[in-house]
Amino acid sequence: MKYIKLFLITVFSFFIILVYLFIPNKIVVSSVSYVHQPGNIVTNSFMSIQYWDKWMPHDSINDHTFVLKQGKLEVHESFLSAVKCLYTLNEMSGPVTYSAIDAGGDSTMIRYEANINNKFISPMKRIHNYFDSKKMKLQLDITLEAAKKFYTKRENNKVDTAQ
Repeated sequence: MKYIKLFLITVFSFFIILVYLFIPNKIVVSSVSYVHQPGNIVTNSFMSIQYWDKWMPHDSINDHTFVLKQGKLEVHESFLSAVKCLYTLNEMSGPVTYSAIDAGGDSTMIRYEANINNKFISPMKRIHNYFDSKKMKLQLDITLEAAKKFYTKRENNKVDTAQ
């Protein structure tokens, strides 16, 4: 009986050590896609967040918050070439930055990057956040593909300044 307890304690300790070694304190989720349209045209349209409802795959919109299939994406601010958002799924949330950058010629690079703080003492919370970050990546990849599909069409890159 003594050896079984010692074995179980050893296995449990090994599991805890593995969690802290292989699941990082900061989880970075990112992806890049290219649109074959001139950079300045796509960037101007992409930074106009009032038009995001035309391409963002969402279930509903509440002010500047898109309720996605999994989680929600809250748009905070738009700069010259970046839009800052907050993605929330269950109890996990992380800042997301979408950007559109001229890639030369008639191409534009659109991307997102999200950072999730995973500095928790609880190994179960770390594991939970790790798997939620995988779900987050899948959902944000869907939004990036939708943006690429939308901005590839030249008629969608015209920002209507009259409205």
